[in-house]
Amino acid sequence: MPAMGADAWFGLVGGARASPPEPGEQPQVADLLEQVVTSGGRLVGASDVLVYVVEHDAHGNQRLIVRRGAGCFATSVGRSLGKGEGLAGEVWRIGAPLAVEEGQTWPGRLPGNGGENGICGALAVPLRSHGAVVGVLGVASSRPGRVFGEAEIELLCRFGELAGVAIDNAVRLAAARRELAELAQSEARYRTLFEELPALVYTEAYAIGGSWLHESPGVEDLVGYTPEESGQPGFWKTILHPDDRERVLAEDRRVELTGDPWRMEYRSIAKDGRVVWLRDHAVLVHGGPGEPSYWHGFVIDITEQKLAEQAMREALEREQQATRQLRALDETKNVFLSAVSHELRTPLAAIVGIALTLQRARSSLAEDDGADLVDRLAANAGKLDRLLGDLLDLDRLNRGIVTPKLRRTDLAALVAHIATEWETGRPLELAVEPVVAQVDPAKVERIVENLLANADRHTPPDTPVWVRVARQDEGVLIAVEDAGSGVSPELRAALFEPFRQGPEAPTHAPGVGIGLTLVARFAELHGGRAWVEERPGGGLSFRVLLPDRRSAEPCPLRPWTPRSRRAGATRTQAEPGARARAPRTSVITYTASLKRVRSL
Repeated sequence: MPAMGADAWFGLVGGARASPPEPGEQPQVADLLEQVVTSGGRLVGASDVLVYVVEHDAHGNQRLIVRRGAGCFATSVGRSLGKGEGLAGEVWRIGAPLAVEEGQTWPGRLPGNGGENGICGALAVPLRSHGAVVGVLGVASSRPGRVFGEAEIELLCRFGELAGVAIDNAVRLAAARRELAELAQSEARYRTLFEELPALVYTEAYAIGGSWLHESPGVEDLVGYTPEESGQPGFWKTILHPDDRERVLAEDRRVELTGDPWRMEYRSIAKDGRVVWLRDHAVLVHGGPGEPSYWHGFVIDITEQKLAEQAMREALEREQQATRQLRALDETKNVFLSAVSHELRTPLAAIVGIALTLQRARSSLAEDDGADLVDRLAANAGKLDRLLGDLLDLDRLNRGIVTPKLRRTDLAALVAHIATEWETGRPLELAVEPVVAQVDPAKVERIVENLLANADRHTPPDTPVWVRVARQDEGVLIAVEDAGSGVSPELRAALFEPFRQGPEAPTHAPGVGIGLTLVARFAELHGGRAWVEERPGGGLSFRVLLPDRRSAEPCPLRPWTPRSRRAGATRTQAEPGARARAPRTSVITYTASLKRVRSL
């Protein structure tokens, strides 16, 4: 029988070729394998030698891979076979040596071509370590008639036991070194990432109340403290913002007892005094079964995010405020248009009607009827004049173009004169002191008139009204009171807003709701103020406090000329001598139908 190819004997024909070891990889293992091949061949006098090592392939399956070869097996490095394939695979399967002679029939022998590399006899022995086959050592001879005897088989088996242990230890050592190297590289990468992250990464030994921390150098960029300073037990709690301390420490105590993940956002005070918003997340890592070992977490600076959120909230609040103001302005506009159109329409309709009547009747009217129509025409024109005057005054006050014309004024005479012309038919009681003050008499007259008009408009016809004038501190207090139903405290401030007529005013109540607004604005024009409070005994007390701006040099008291309130109306002035003879406090009761003032 012709000699068979070397690969056919050991089952390498068509076998898969594994990747060869990378240059420089496992130098101790490579040297050891080279020595095993050289020494094994010398022991039996063979030059064709190869050594297999049991390894895992890319799919995780164990294979026999040729890692070293000599002679005709020099080119077989990297070839692999499975358990039971060829002579070497069979030795791996049975764990015992096998020898094959030339011409011997062996079912596991693979077909091959003869040639210069044909072999006549072969021997394969297992390489064992700790009772397991870790490789196969194979020798072959191309000399015809060469047979490996029992002594050579025994010798090679003993050598294989030593070689197997040595190879296994070398492989394990190389694997351990490789794992250590990979671990070192992984640790270096992790440490680099740990230190260069734009965040503070930390570990804290598990202990109730806190323990030592290991923190990345990022802590210094974050809050200005070095890792040594901030790593002390409980240090982070000492720099908590006072407003956040209670809730943060309460949550810290809870997660220490429960082991729940730690997730908090809080403020800390940096070393330079800055307030820094932080997001702090950590989990409890367990070393053994159920045994907590340490906290592992990270902290990032969210100050800019919080500032952006605050700016967004403020912008939203401004937008909502602007929306509310626009809505209120629109409501005010509608109320203004409704009130003004109603107030203008009534006297204007009367004026037009009277004018048309005078135009058509002309000389056919009786003298009394004509005089009555003219009086009514003048009265309605006066209403229009007062309404437009109030609106113009409010506009000028809003634009800040009104300046008070201050002069020494006898306020008792001024208020008494207004009372004589208050034609409502209801009881009016005055309690006025003879006060002379530095005020704008025209504006004070408007204040009293508007307060009286407000009392007349919002109380029943028989409701008594009181007007009081008295000196208070460094100013003058004017009060108009009524015994009406009053207003709840929360609505009193709103009474001085434009176009407000009180909660119980009918939809088309007389007036446009700017009388009290003008009272407040005229008071502010003097540097004073206006307010309303509950009157003892029921009702409301509208009060105006005007500072008395007395000059260093006394100014003479100039006669006061009352302002004409109605077109064509006449006024009766009190005699100057009567004011001079008035007692310290005058109490006057006035009934509008009497046309005179009676002292009590």
